Amino acid sequence: MVNTRHKMILIALLLPLMVGGCATQGTQIGASVAPLNPVASTPLTPKPAPQIPPPGALEMHYGIQVTQISLTASGGLVDVRFKILDAAKARALLGNAAQTPVLIAGDNPPLMAPHNALRGARFGQGQVFYILYPNLRSAIKPGGEVTVAMGEARLGPVIAQ
Repeated sequence: MVNTRHKMILIALLLPLMVGGCATQGTQIGASVAPLNPVASTPLTPKPAPQIPPPGALEMHYGIQVTQISLTASGGLVDVRFKILDAAKARALLGNAAQTPVLIAGDNPPLMAPHNALRGARFGQGQVFYILYPNLRSAIKPGGEVTVAMGEARLGPVIAQ
């Protein structure tokens, strides 16, 4: 009973402070209210998605099109996305664990995919797969050219985003 009474008194004392604080949040006495960010009042238009170029002859030959290479996690990871154009060709190329895609950027050491990146993958036409690579020593930078190597096959260069 005593605890309930103390809670009620505490609520009665704090409620006017909370309501008064919410009503005057961000204003000063005698000051006019102006928006903090005048740009925020303009409507936002969505940024158009980058267009994927049509697949080239080399991509058609291997059955895989690299659709995106971008940095994520504050540049610590490289997100590589590729689309399956021909399931049989892609399976022949990527079904072998020794031919997991490797990223080559300039004269930096190649970036290797995790050992289980494509384990158990079932390739179907039109599917999009992704692999996250650790970006060791910041080997890949935005705007840099990246080549994707799978065994003897080379796709690219692709501009990293």
